[in-house]
Amino acid sequence: MSLLFISSLLAGILAGGLSGCSGAICSKLNLNTIAFAMAHAALAGSAIALSAEWDPLLLAMALALLTALILGPLADHFRISLDTMSMILFSIYNALTFIFLILSPGPTLFTGSVGQILWGSILAIKPGYLAILASLSLGYLMFLWIFWGRLSAILFDPRLSEAEGVNVRLYEYALLAVTGIIVVMALKITGGFLVFSLLYIPTAAALQLFNTLKKFLAASCLLGSASASLGLAFSLATNLPAGSCIVIVAVLIFLASTIISKMKARSASGEV
Repeated sequence: MSLLFISSLLAGILAGGLSGCSGAICSKLNLNTIAFAMAHAALAGSAIALSAEWDPLLLAMALALLTALILGPLADHFRISLDTMSMILFSIYNALTFIFLILSPGPTLFTGSVGQILWGSILAIKPGYLAILASLSLGYLMFLWIFWGRLSAILFDPRLSEAEGVNVRLYEYALLAVTGIIVVMALKITGGFLVFSLLYIPTAAALQLFNTLKKFLAASCLLGSASASLGLAFSLATNLPAGSCIVIVAVLIFLASTIISKMKARSASGEV
């Protein structure tokens, strides 16, 4: 078994699990459009960095976190609808992405770097990247474990939690910032145009199977890991873009979960 395959598998398990869990939390908090905007913020940051010949990861991270700030405290302060602001930023980031890709130096424009930020690449998986993913996974698990009592209450009913004195907005801002970081890390293997799929599709599949919060979050994490790791293996075997292969596998998992859900419903109605 090659080192590249093992690295791809590990990266898929970590990045997919983080994306699936984060996507599930965003779904419960109705923050899907915000996550969508942050995904394109990371894409625009990478494009700007390429045109200036800087490190794409750092600028993508900075722009994603800036977006979390704009869509969190600033949007609340100016009383702007989050969905409205998210779609405006999404449009701006798409425009910036294409502008700065065109402005990229000739040699840069025709290298694998552009393809990597657009549709992902297995070659982006290196030991340093895996180490960052492992550290991020550990930190995210610790965050969920330490604050699970309040987080579960917020995910169940934010208004009730707020009435009980919980600073719901603060937790939402923290989750937005973490989601931004996760999006940037997943960007390297899925590409900017498809990274949101890894947040959303495993969550949609988990919703078909489970209703309870813990099972839903766990299933989103596991299905995200399966989508990313199997997608990367498919990409390695076929030499197709990593992001596209991940999305294809995620959609197949979603279809399978939908069929299982329908079978369970029919079985339950038959028993009744």
